[in-house]
Amino acid sequence: MAEHAKNEATDYTPVFNEQIRTIIYVLGLVASVVGLGCLTFGAPDVGGFISTAAGMLTAGFGVAYNPVRLANK
Repeated sequence: MAEHAKNEATDYTPVFNEQIRTIIYVLGLVASVVGLGCLTFGAPDVGGFISTAAGMLTAGFGVAYNPVRLANK
């Protein structure tokens, strides 16, 4: 378990559980590899879009700290 997850002093609870975040990370990784393949061997504009979208979606689901959500606690 990650060190920040062991800290009981903070009342932070992730929106998505570990299993959902892991699935999103793996799908993002696969999409990034597909995007890289498109960049290299296919249409660079499509590959760039796929890679960028995969990174943004993965980062959005994987946010571990959000000060706005912690402001009320």
